[in-house]
Amino acid sequence: MKKGNEISYVTGLSFKKTNIIPKDEKVGPIIHYDYDKVWPKPYEIMTDGRIRFNLYYPNAHKVVVRTYTDSFELEKKDECWTGEYNLGTGFIGIMLNVDGNETIYPALPIGFGGNKPINFIENPEQDTVIRPLNCQHGTVVMEYMFSEITDHMERIYLYLPPSYHENTDKRYPVLYLQHGHGENETTWVNQGKVNFIFDNLISQGKANEAIIVMCNGMLTFEKKNEIFLNITEAFEKMLTTEVIPYIEQKYRTYGDKKHRAMAGLSMGSMQTSVVTLKHQELFDYVGIFSGFVRDILTGYEQHIQPEYLKTYSKNIKYIFRAIGEEDIFMDAFLNDDKLLKEYKVEHQRNLYKGYHEWKVWQHCIHDFLCQIFKD
Repeated sequence: MKKGNEISYVTGLSFKKTNIIPKDEKVGPIIHYDYDKVWPKPYEIMTDGRIRFNLYYPNAHKVVVRTYTDSFELEKKDECWTGEYNLGTGFIGIMLNVDGNETIYPALPIGFGGNKPINFIENPEQDTVIRPLNCQHGTVVMEYMFSEITDHMERIYLYLPPSYHENTDKRYPVLYLQHGHGENETTWVNQGKVNFIFDNLISQGKANEAIIVMCNGMLTFEKKNEIFLNITEAFEKMLTTEVIPYIEQKYRTYGDKKHRAMAGLSMGSMQTSVVTLKHQELFDYVGIFSGFVRDILTGYEQHIQPEYLKTYSKNIKYIFRAIGEEDIFMDAFLNDDKLLKEYKVEHQRNLYKGYHEWKVWQHCIHDFLCQIFKD
């Protein structure tokens, strides 16, 4: 479906069943991929949870698979390179090095991380919150908006709930949801599967329908032939003066504080803190995932002034903070604990099993969606 500069590429269908895959069935990727004789199936999930690789590089001399924590050299078998490894569960970013060259494998899923396209695989747990139920699904669309702030055409991802195209008189709350450093507007859908998480919650009656807006937060600018990143004030200005008005003019939103939320993971949590502390008149719900109140990337401090902190939990209806128990940035999270305690900022504080990773952020957004827009 194409409408103006809006491109819909995932459409929703209605089903009666709402059952998760049976416990005795083999767990596979969240999304089904088709393969053929030219490109054999690149990986399989074994019954013991190991990943078996089967990569077609007939002329290669050395193939190395790297994750964020491990590195493995595959063995050549006929025209393919194979190996079986225990890589854990959840989203697993994959970097391939073939004969000394970093490359993307065309038949593996492709996402975005570390400021570049990356391959990834999914080894979901049986009770994962992201496995799609056989239910009615929302729609993911791409919007294109020219920004005077960045002087570029900005791409925006949106999730529209299942009833959006069915009930044309209904208006919806909006969640502005931000990615982490080195990622972009695609990652909450492609890697985080936020659309499936929300679909499941809506179908189970655990969350109310809303629109989700996902913007690129890695705003780069060029000055004197040097490229620099502005994730704070430039993003704040783009979101509040361009994105929000654009969305509220084009989509059926309520357009008020009571029906707006903002959340983000890692770098996106810093952006969330900056925007919502300085613009408490715009949002009623805040989600800070693996998250930071202070800006630990650039040292920006304009948002953590006493006048903002003293009124934060008075003006914001619900503040949610969470992090993985083994997150490498736990010290920063604990320092923010002290800051919020000093200014008596009331909030929900959750800890999850895991590191600085998608498994944690998927549970964060799952639990956050269950709490917002309930009135």
